[in-house]
This record gives sequence, C-alpha cells and structure tokens, in this order.
Amino acid sequence: MIRIAALIVRDSTPIRFAGLDLAERAERLVRRAGIEHVQIADDEYPFAEVPVVDLLLVLPERVIVERSVITDLLRRDIHLPEDAAAVVDAAGESTGLMLLSLRATERIRAVPRLRSGLRRLGVEANVRSIRVAPRYVARIRDARDVARIETDYLRHTNGGAGEGYFTRNIRVFSIPLSRVLLRWSISANEVTLAGFALAVLGGLAFSIGTYWAGLAGALFYWASMVLDCSDGEVARGALADSKFGAWLETVTDYLSYFVVLGGIIWGDFRLEGFDHHTIAALVAAPATFLIIAIVGYLRARVASVNPGAFDDALAAQLRQGDAMQRFAVWGRQLIKRSFVAHLILFQALIGFIPALTEIWAYGAAGALVIVIAVQTHIIRSVRVQPLRPAVTL
Repeated sequence: MIRIAALIVRDSTPIRFAGLDLAERAERLVRRAGIEHVQIADDEYPFAEVPVVDLLLVLPERVIVERSVITDLLRRDIHLPEDAAAVVDAAGESTGLMLLSLRATERIRAVPRLRSGLRRLGVEANVRSIRVAPRYVARIRDARDVARIETDYLRHTNGGAGEGYFTRNIRVFSIPLSRVLLRWSISANEVTLAGFALAVLGGLAFSIGTYWAGLAGALFYWASMVLDCSDGEVARGALADSKFGAWLETVTDYLSYFVVLGGIIWGDFRLEGFDHHTIAALVAAPATFLIIAIVGYLRARVASVNPGAFDDALAAQLRQGDAMQRFAVWGRQLIKRSFVAHLILFQALIGFIPALTEIWAYGAAGALVIVIAVQTHIIRSVRVQPLRPAVTL
C-alpha cells in the first residue's frame, strides 16, 4: 500500500470559517478523506519535519475545498514522469493545494516558505495542473472574503445550481441562518429537531381550523423547511455530516408530512365533519406512506454507506438529460418539501387550507407512479461514495 500523509500549512493571521479554526477545519477535512497521518506546521520551513512517504498532500489552511476534491486528487495519484499535481482555481491560478511525490517532497524539504517551494517546483519539477470544476475550491485572502466564500461553499455543497426553484428560494433564508448557527456551534441534529418541532407546531395550528390559525401553521411549516435546509448546510459546513444525522433528517422529514396532513384533516373535521376533504385524506395518507416506504428502502439499499449523499447523487444522475430523466426531474420537484411549503403558504393566504387534501391526494397518487415507474429504474445507476473512504492506492 502507498504511504500517504498530509501537511497543513498554518497562516499567522487567525481566521475562522464556518465556526471552525482554519487549521482545525483542514485537519478534519483530510481525516474525513481517509488520511490518518496529518501534520500541522507554520509557514516557516514547513516541509522540514514531514515524514518520508510516497505521497504528501499539501493543504494551506486558507484553501477551502469540499472533501471530494481531496479524494479525487488522491485517486488520480502521480504518474511518471510527473513529480507533483497542483490544483488551480477557475482562473488558472495556483491554490497551493498539491499532491507531491517523494522526489518532489525531498526537492523542497529545505525551503523556508510554502511559496518558495511552489516556485522551485514550478522551475525544477514536472508539475501537472489540475482543475477540479465543478468541485468547489477557493482561497481566503483576508477576513473580508469569509462571508462570500462561506455563502458560496454552503450553496455549492448543498445542491448548487442543480436544485429546483423552490429549494433555491428557501436557501435565500437558510444559508444566512446556517452561517449564524455555525458560529454559535449549533449541531446539525439540533437544527433537525428544532425544524421538526416547528412542523409539529404547524400541525397543531392547522388543527384549530380557522383562517389565522391556518396562516400561522403555514408560517411555522415554512420556518421548519428553512431549518430543514439549514441542518444539511450546518452539517456540511462543519464537516460533521453523519449517517445518524442523515437518517434523523429523513425520518423527521417523512413524519412532518403526516403531522401537517393530520392537522389539516382534524381542523376541517372539527368545523365541517366527515366530508370530501376527509375522503381525499384517506387516499393521500396511504399513497404518501407507500412513497415514503419505497424511497426509504431505496435510500437504505443504495446509500446505506452515506445516506446524506443520496439526493445529490440521484440529482446528478437525473441531470444526464434523456426524456425519462427530464420527466423524473420535473416530477421530483412536486413531491419535495420545499414545493409543499410554498403550496401550503399559498393555500393559507387564500383561505383554502382544506383543499390541500385533494391536491395532496392527486399529487401523492401521481408521485407514487413516478417513484415506482421512473425513480426505481433510474436509481439502479446511482452511486454514492462512503462518508469516510479508505485511501488505498
């Protein structure tokens, strides 16, 4: 097995990103990418004490990348006659993130600064430049860059431009909130539970059955959806996503549908008794349960190694672009919580909350067809990377 180590080059100016010290964050990143031997050094003869290894990953603490950039770089390896691979940004400028062979490491072991090492390698070694787009990479030049890069990083690592209109609309509110929660060291699981509590409050408000209670319930549910986006943003921003957190989010998401539907039906039943809305709910509930059971099974089967990455992996597969995939992309938007939150708010504003039962019944029946006929077919080609991949080169 090839010996691999990581060197994190610390900067003299203290900066925090997503609630973490930059060096601490960089160490957490490379360990989650599977590198066990990690050394943190100041930018004064940074290579002097690095171990003798076959591959050395060099990560300046101010370089912000997603974990997949590190794992992709390690999988590419270095092939003769190359001495090193250097990651460049979208403008083609060096980021300082490098993968060095033993030859390259020994060549710059005595340099006084990281920048000096980069210059020497550029002149004396065979260095391959690598662009990682569409993966995320950015360099913090000073503290003024933090807010912009945090926002870009959270948006990119939680769906980016591939998300539907309704989810992007909610992220306008969730990302600023997530940045605050990260600074306060609020965990993603705490955000998930808070979001579910708001969904329960929404269901209780719907059960009252009046216009103003329905509007309050819709606002509670909208707020719960903001937190539903925030929990993933917080988890990925803090590099703390976990299988338990992903399943907790999944379970609470599913339960929220029944909490809301139950509250709407109870509120209508109290005012109108057994009517056509109740009949529609009797169709919507079992169809929704079947959708949840099928999607939950598929998630467990395909993404048990990393359930939080299931939606992203499926969305990437759907973007391939044939007719069936385009239909699935359109259909999935109508069963996502972000669309439901918008729909509930609209119905509350016009005072037709009970009519959601009919919409829900038709939508659940159609979504069940989409899930069975389309998603189960496409999902066979979805591949999910584990949370903590072992580095075996």
